[in-house]
Amino acid sequence: MATKPVFDDVPAWPSTPAPAAAHMGHNKPPLEDIIPEEFRAELLRERPQFLEKLNELVDAADRARAEDDETLGKCGDLVKAYRACIAHINKTHKSVKEPHLLAGRLVDAEKNALNERVEAAKLKVESIGDAFVAKREAALRAERERAAAEERAAAERAAEAERKREAAEAEARAAAQNAANEEERRAAEERAAQAAAEAEEAMSSAALSPSASAAPEPVRSDAGATVSGKQEWKCEVTDYEVAFMGCSDDEKVREAIDKAIARRVRAGSRKIEGVRIWPVAKANYR
Repeated sequence: MATKPVFDDVPAWPSTPAPAAAHMGHNKPPLEDIIPEEFRAELLRERPQFLEKLNELVDAADRARAEDDETLGKCGDLVKAYRACIAHINKTHKSVKEPHLLAGRLVDAEKNALNERVEAAKLKVESIGDAFVAKREAALRAERERAAAEERAAAERAAEAERKREAAEAEARAAAQNAANEEERRAAEERAAQAAAEAEEAMSSAALSPSASAAPEPVRSDAGATVSGKQEWKCEVTDYEVAFMGCSDDEKVREAIDKAIARRVRAGSRKIEGVRIWPVAKANYR
């Protein structure tokens, strides 16, 4: 059974994977059995007594002491022997691991070659979708700004109409008190009524001004994909000294500082502001 094709010219993606064929070497013992055997065989190939010697040297560490030049020299002999053991183990590790590394690199190459093609295609389609979403968001933002401007203009008209109404009512009251005749009084009342009607209409218009469009709903395809817009924040450091003050308490930043300081001290720096640097006496084994 296969899912519905994404586009008419794109083949359907099978919903049920086909049974996997048996791969080459599937009847070999598991790697956790093979690798230790290979490592041990290579380790002892030229030095059959290596593990016995290693155990003796490791046990000797419990008896080691440095009380005078002679015993310090014996400690040096032990350290030199440990280094020889480590070198032989590392050489064996490299020899045994190399064919597996090669196999891993070949597998990685196959994986990377396929993934690079798919990632490029994915990025291309994502870019198309991003461009559409950005264009849609720009249109929605413009619509929101237009609606907000209309709301502000309507509110200003309503406020102006309300001021005119209040002024007309005040004028009508004054005219009613000072009118020389009934005709003047009625004219003032009509002007006040007209201003009140205009204020009422302006306030109704402000209340009915169009609101901004709501955010679009997520798109759901027939094949089951869901696509929605989102806002992603990006950054670029323009002043490292200033930016450092904003993240100096970050654990990763402090780790990076410790490593940078250690590199400078190893390179010969002996005075760095804000850093304590001191010598430590150690035996130098050669």
